[in-house]
Amino acid sequence: MDDKKKVTKYMTLYMSLGMCVGMLLGVNFGMLLFDNLALGLPIGISTGMGVGIALGAAKDKRLSENMMEISRIVDVPDSTDKFVYTVDKNGEEKEYRMNEKRILSEKFSVGDRVAEEKAGYLVSLENK
Repeated sequence: MDDKKKVTKYMTLYMSLGMCVGMLLGVNFGMLLFDNLALGLPIGISTGMGVGIALGAAKDKRLSENMMEISRIVDVPDSTDKFVYTVDKNGEEKEYRMNEKRILSEKFSVGDRVAEEKAGYLVSLENK
């Protein structure tokens, strides 16, 4: 597994969300403080973007430290669930049981980079 690939999935997402929230707050504060929309808008957007990048980069870093690679996906007998096997940076294999809907929605496939976000909850680190 190539650990040198940098994960930027959430940094860009949170930056976009931060810009939207920043625009809303900037317009409101611009009207309240300066009685001018044009002054509050750039301040709000840049502040929101900065906060979003910081929060997203922190989450990406945390997920990158726990990065694993999907080694195989196996059907569970008599169920629509599947076992997803991952290998971490130490070469240890872990098993996760997931329903097929979730695997399809996350577009998991063998070789994908994933991380465990919560106990038993895998999140894809691929930009698909």
